[in-house]
Amino acid sequence: MKYPDQDNYSEDMENNIDFEFWAVNYINIPTNLYGLILKEITEKELPKDINIDLLMHNMKIFEIESNNEKYYIVAGGLLIGKNKWEDQDRIFNFNSNLMHDEIIFQTHE
Repeated sequence: MKYPDQDNYSEDMENNIDFEFWAVNYINIPTNLYGLILKEITEKELPKDINIDLLMHNMKIFEIESNNEKYYIVAGGLLIGKNKWEDQDRIFNFNSNLMHDEIIFQTHE
């Protein structure tokens, strides 16, 4: 997100895109991701070094590819939302009932 008074500002940079995973059983991602590709994969595609028991209770497996490396998250679901929040987020400001301006994607059971 960039503000109007920042260098190289444009309207397509005035939003945050949030990836909200819930009921996370496993996460293995770096601090920064560049040019990411995100997809849900099946149990058969799960790398052998990740414990299959993490998939109990209808967990989903998300594969993130960035810089030709693959990372994994095992979670109950995912919401991808667009917003213009500056200093707020839905975790630390949970009493504010923050709503995304647009839901880009949300998993369903």
